[in-house]
Amino acid sequence: MWLAGGLTLGTLVAFQDAHDEDGTFVPRFFVFMESLVLIIIGVLFYLYSRKKGK
Repeated sequence: MWLAGGLTLGTLVAFQDAHDEDGTFVPRFFVFMESLVLIIIGVLFYLYSRKKGK
């Protein structure tokens, strides 16, 4: 559940932040922010899965 919520919220925030001062969407910045969201979620998922198995 937290995985879907984090991905949805992270994508929404990244989309809103990917607009410059004129309101133009900047795809390169969106991809950068989305990749950061995915990396953070991936690391947290790995750490959670590792501790759960012990």
